[in-house]
Amino acid sequence: MTKKVAKKKVILTLCKVFPVTHQRAKQPTGFEEKLNCGEKIHTIRGNNKGVWDSRYADIASGGKYLSIREWEGRPYNSQQREIARRDQIGMQKITMTYGSDDAIPQAWVDGREVPVEALAKNDGLSVEDFVNWFFGSVHEGNVFEGVVIHFTNFRY
Repeated sequence: MTKKVAKKKVILTLCKVFPVTHQRAKQPTGFEEKLNCGEKIHTIRGNNKGVWDSRYADIASGGKYLSIREWEGRPYNSQQREIARRDQIGMQKITMTYGSDDAIPQAWVDGREVPVEALAKNDGLSVEDFVNWFFGSVHEGNVFEGVVIHFTNFRY
């Protein structure tokens, strides 16, 4: 008799409301609805120390699944609620720069230039909200490096 082992989960939390550092602080993001209707097809995260490289490998190998959650209340001080699961995800490297002469940031996904308008739309945000999220008042510097975590088969 073989014992069935449950897959372990990799947790990814989405914000229910815009963070206090955002120009739209405490307003709803609508991410759950946008995820469910296919408007939000990815999220962008920092990848310090390659943390998402190993998480992605665990999911891609079938050993784990992605548990997409949102905070019930204040982030890190409230319960999380699972809003979706993905057994398969995609991941691409992203670099964004925002120089003082730029009207909007420039972005490269896996080394290919990608319009910020497309990134913002597929992340479930307006361009203004996207720029404020990644280059608002609390972010130091004008370069963001991380990963795009895809919830669908779409790739840039």
